[in-house]
Amino acid sequence: MNKEFEGKYAVVTGGAGGISYEAAKALAKKGLSGVVLADLNIEQATESAKKLEEGTGCHCYPCKVDVSNPEDIEHLFEFALEKMPTFHILVNGAGVCPTTPIEDLDADKWDWCMNINLRGAHLCMREAIKTMKKQKYGKIVNISSVAARIGGIASSVSYAASKGGLLSATKSYAKVLGTYNINVNAVCPSVINTNMTANTNYSAAGIPLGRLGETDDVAEVIAFLASDASKYITGQGIDINGGSYMN
Repeated sequence: MNKEFEGKYAVVTGGAGGISYEAAKALAKKGLSGVVLADLNIEQATESAKKLEEGTGCHCYPCKVDVSNPEDIEHLFEFALEKMPTFHILVNGAGVCPTTPIEDLDADKWDWCMNINLRGAHLCMREAIKTMKKQKYGKIVNISSVAARIGGIASSVSYAASKGGLLSATKSYAKVLGTYNINVNAVCPSVINTNMTANTNYSAAGIPLGRLGETDDVAEVIAFLASDASKYITGQGIDINGGSYMN
């Protein structure tokens, strides 16, 4: 059995499904000792936690969290420390992908997207580093998007702006936290085959590989960034896009 993450613990937001759940599974299959799956959909998070624990032996704890609510975020990290000795890894995966046209993108719709995708991720990092700084160790992986690089393909301006902001925040956090042995990186996936993208026409994505990405395409990169193999990588946005964007 792979024991790369034995003795390590993680908090994964948006962990009930999609890329976040696949990332938690990738870590668990490599020996992760415990993980909190945080999600607004507590029923799905509970089912996912049970399935993951049965399949890997990793201790899994579902937690209902609305990342647009600062009090929920504070409770999440209190919950994590109640259930686990500490946490070494944060995967910031909770997010929404609206397709609202510019003309319909009023202040409320803009704030809704920003509060989940950007402010929520910031507040999760802010809480996580309180523990990570004390132990002088941490791995933070933010799930950004190719939209942060090139603008939205079929997504709203608010989505692209929130993911661009998250990529910039990743660099800022990395600069500040390097001295505490905390690595902060982001992944920038192109269109990934999830429930979030199931009903959207992405024919203009221009992916040379001729297919949408799968969740495990992203999860394995997240696992690498959460591992000690990436100890000299920080402040980076890793593109996972099948060739739709090449820098």
